[in-house]
Amino acid sequence: MTHVDTLVLDGSEVRAVHWEAGDQTGGGTVSVVFAAACVRRDVRAPTEAATSRQASAWGHMKPLTLHLHGVAPASDENTATCEPAGDLRDALGALSDGEVRYAEQAWRTLPLPCHVNAPVTLSLRFRAGQEWVWQGQGLTVQPEADSHFFESYAC
Repeated sequence: MTHVDTLVLDGSEVRAVHWEAGDQTGGGTVSVVFAAACVRRDVRAPTEAATSRQASAWGHMKPLTLHLHGVAPASDENTATCEPAGDLRDALGALSDGEVRYAEQAWRTLPLPCHVNAPVTLSLRFRAGQEWVWQGQGLTVQPEADSHFFESYAC
C-alpha cells in the first residue's frame, strides 16, 4: 500500500510563525510551524491507477513547517504582512481558513510534499479573528524526517 498526503489548512493548528530576514534582493522567509497540521491521507493499493483511491483517513501530522520564500518586509506599519509590521506572536492557534494563491488558482489544500517556485500569496485566517497575508516568490512544505501521522476524526 502507498499513501498520498494532503495538507488541509482549515482546521490546522499553528504553533508559531517566524520571520527570517534575507538579503535585499532575495527577501526573507516566513515559516509557519504547525503544532498539528490537518492532513488527509489517501491510501492506494500498488496495482491501482494513480487517480483511483482505495480509502481516506483524516488526522494530524507533526512536526510540519511551511516556508514562504522571497518575502519582502512590510513598509506600511498598518499592514499585517510580516515583521516589523505586526507581532507574529499573535499568529498562532487554530485556522478557520487559509489559502495559497498561485496564478489564477486558489488552493485550500496542498499536496505533501509541495514545492512552488513562482510568486504566491499565503493567507491564513485564525479562529480568534486574526488574518495574515504574505506575498512571496516560492513556497515549500515537506514532511520532516521525524514527522508522524496520527489518525483522528477531528479535522
